[in-house]
Amino acid sequence: MMDSRELGYEITAIAAGLDGFERKTFDGKGIIDDEGLIPLYLGQDLIRARQYASWNEIDADIAEIVAEIEAMEFGPRKLFLQKLGNSLRSASTLFQGGDLPFTEKLTNLVGVPAESLHPLFIEDMAARLQDKLNQAGFSSGTLREKVSAWEQSGGILPEQVETVFTELMAQAQERTDSMIVDTDGYTMVLHPVRNIHYSARCNFSAGKMDLNMDNTFSRAALKHLVAHECFPGHSTQNIYTLRSFKNGTATADVLLCSLNGITGVIQEGIGDQGVEMIDWIEDINDEIQALLRRYQSSVATQAAWRINMENLSDAEAHAYMRDIGAMQEPRIKGRIHMARHPFRSGFISSYFYGNEAVRRVRLAVGDDPIRRKAFVAELYGKMHSPESLCLALGVPYRSYGDK
Repeated sequence: MMDSRELGYEITAIAAGLDGFERKTFDGKGIIDDEGLIPLYLGQDLIRARQYASWNEIDADIAEIVAEIEAMEFGPRKLFLQKLGNSLRSASTLFQGGDLPFTEKLTNLVGVPAESLHPLFIEDMAARLQDKLNQAGFSSGTLREKVSAWEQSGGILPEQVETVFTELMAQAQERTDSMIVDTDGYTMVLHPVRNIHYSARCNFSAGKMDLNMDNTFSRAALKHLVAHECFPGHSTQNIYTLRSFKNGTATADVLLCSLNGITGVIQEGIGDQGVEMIDWIEDINDEIQALLRRYQSSVATQAAWRINMENLSDAEAHAYMRDIGAMQEPRIKGRIHMARHPFRSGFISSYFYGNEAVRRVRLAVGDDPIRRKAFVAELYGKMHSPESLCLALGVPYRSYGDK
């Protein structure tokens, strides 16, 4: 029977082997294009990937490691590894041309609940956002009109975006170095892009943050993206996990933090809670942005559910995210594209459920320095699912909500 560290090494080697075989087989023309199962594999020179000649070999190795995981004693580690095994098995099925119901993509590939969000939750989030916008002086019209007016009033001129980005990056890094981990001088530059399906993306290896300039960004919105993609979000996660593995405090599976699978849920949660993680809420605009982010994430998650489970048309989904979610056009198009994707459709939910999990534990931990230190170590130094993160830190699990 393997111990936890051995299991972490072997399942990472299997995942890397699966990624390599998919890339070799499809040459960037498969279901996930050239992104691969592991878009940024931190273990390239550290873990020897399994070498595969067939899908049968891959599926056999996954079945074998899953059996080893089942023999573990129950706890956060077993809970996470079980979900990682499910995620790899689901990815293999989809890569081979198989299909999975949307509910199984959610529960097994992504690792989030297969559920429709309660209308009262979304309505309550909308009411809170309305109140905050009213306080800021945006009290006329529908929620969509208020959000649009707020976004336009604080919109950064395109020629000033890079200057504001650089300023925010420096502030975020200083706070992250103080409150999370020393980022050792790593930095990122802005890379403006257009006509893409995302708002921003972390290109860690190139030291760039892609930013979709088709959107309008307020300072608060750009602050959120800097925190999500860079400090203390994805770039910080990569720095922390790689350092933890190299110094022997983390198991090998931390090197799968960018996996298109279960590990993405908490990673997106770290990103969406990034501003709060480094205590960077400075004014009412930051408060509005935090509420807006959570609200729009819930609406996008519900839209993906309705597209895949209730046959919502693209036009209906567009209207729902525009009129109810108050989203900008580029983001709406990106979410519809993602919801229709045969592999990525379930990953829209990773943002919402990841944010809910990290937020729940962050609030439970509070300002206690001992619990805060343990929280950061679990969050960045280990891989988790929402359930295993809550279990590891003694916080009752609930998929979403404030209770």
